[in-house]
Amino acid sequence: MIIYAKSDWLDYNRRSGPYGRTTTVQWIAQPGEQLATTIGQILRVLDLDEIGADLYRGPQPDEERQRVFGGHIAAQALMAAARPASGRGHEPLGLHCYFVRQGNPTIPVDYAVERLREDAVSSYRVTAIQDQTTIFEAMAHFGGRVPGVQDTHPIPAAPAPESLRRIEEQLAPYAAEHDGWWVRKRAFDIRYVNAPPRIAIDHPQPPPPRNTLWIRADAPVPQDSVLNRCMLTYLSDMTLLDPVMLAARRTTRGPGFIASLDHAIWFHHDADFSDWLLYDQHSPSTQNGRGLASGRLYNRSGELAATVVQEGILGR
Repeated sequence: MIIYAKSDWLDYNRRSGPYGRTTTVQWIAQPGEQLATTIGQILRVLDLDEIGADLYRGPQPDEERQRVFGGHIAAQALMAAARPASGRGHEPLGLHCYFVRQGNPTIPVDYAVERLREDAVSSYRVTAIQDQTTIFEAMAHFGGRVPGVQDTHPIPAAPAPESLRRIEEQLAPYAAEHDGWWVRKRAFDIRYVNAPPRIAIDHPQPPPPRNTLWIRADAPVPQDSVLNRCMLTYLSDMTLLDPVMLAARRTTRGPGFIASLDHAIWFHHDADFSDWLLYDQHSPSTQNGRGLASGRLYNRSGELAATVVQEGILGR
């Protein structure tokens, strides 16, 4: 049984259960927990509807937005690829994405999955479509766990998350900007070790293009490896271009705009969403109107959960 927390009731006992596998689901209502509702919202958009052979439809969040969040599309694409892979007992190994066009946040997204290879390592191409137009392409690899050498990059030294302030508290002096954008409610408790871009832009000199922060889900995440890695994909797109913005003296709200061109993630271990994750990021290059960022996501225990790379475009 998988138990979720949310603030209203929703029937998820459908034909094959959520996430494409037979599952008994029980919702536990927790009235008044707005952040738990936000986590529940992410879980709901990851429950895709099968509308044809290897064709799935992903819902959009019930909120007002001007554009689609890239991590949302990437996570849904990985979930779509997981549907054929789940019957083989495989789990996601990596996902390589290209953002082709800006999506429309008011209509669902359809995901067409092409089975390129199904073997010890299986490969799937996923195309995200809106209004018969491709907005996103991805390649996903799945496989089983194989015994062997266990080696990993050590977790960087960082202050304990309990000693740091939530991002909403850090950015409280800017609460009046952009209709409260900086202090909006979030699905994750985010705590920066260094100054986030909105604070750093006010410093007389730009800081190094490195960013470190702790992240923790503000509501339970089910113990399911595929869902775990889809959720990890979702959050991996959050803040990853911060080192680029630090170097460029920008924020997500300006000056100019910044948008993702592509996104790649390699999975090493399941994320422990019951505790803090450390996201260590840096930008090796910002030039010619583009910035490259890489990041490592660690469990607090020291396990490296994922490695991420993304390039963004810096617009005027």
